[in-house]
Amino acid sequence: MPPAVKPPALCIFDLDGTLVDSLRDIAEALNECLELLGLATHPIDRYRYMVGEGVPKLCERAVGATHPYLVNRLIELARPRYRVRPLRHSRPYPGVVAMIERLRQASIKLAVLSNKPHDMTVSMVRAFWSDHTFDYVQGYVEEQHRKPDPHYVLHICRELGVRPSEACVIGDTPTDVETARRSGAIGIGVAWGFRSRADLTSAGSAHVVGAPAELVALLGCGA
Repeated sequence: MPPAVKPPALCIFDLDGTLVDSLRDIAEALNECLELLGLATHPIDRYRYMVGEGVPKLCERAVGATHPYLVNRLIELARPRYRVRPLRHSRPYPGVVAMIERLRQASIKLAVLSNKPHDMTVSMVRAFWSDHTFDYVQGYVEEQHRKPDPHYVLHICRELGVRPSEACVIGDTPTDVETARRSGAIGIGVAWGFRSRADLTSAGSAHVVGAPAELVALLGCGA
């Protein structure tokens, strides 16, 4: 465990793979759509390396190089298919609910920033946390502002009155690491999600934690 960092004023969390284990629901929805198009499906575990950059990128990776003309059709199918079943298997990772509560008790402002469509991001957060748990929740709206673009990190900081250097961006993929770097925030990788500790370290994350309790300790908010 690296030395504790100065407790931040704000923690901005990724959603899928960081707060919530949603991989099976995403994979099953995409595979159903691939089958409708007569394309090969993928093992659930392979989706760990497909998700994280929004639905268009996910569909592009799922189709691969063999049928590029079907990417837009897969996008059209995937959004409504996943929308009706996002919570069939998805749940917060063990220890995450207690972690969020501990950070709130430490008077740290909390936000969610996801590349999942905005309405679905809001719905998923509300399914597992009360309306007053997070100070700001933001999902994908415009392609040009999709993570790793820093736009929404900077927007959230302005809205909550926090300097980016006083904020942590916390996520499970290299996309989150790059988002932190571009926004001037502290980047923290979580190795309990979709990507490995090695992936996050290779992406340049100075801090990587393996469990929610380790994140609480890193931020100096332990009991």
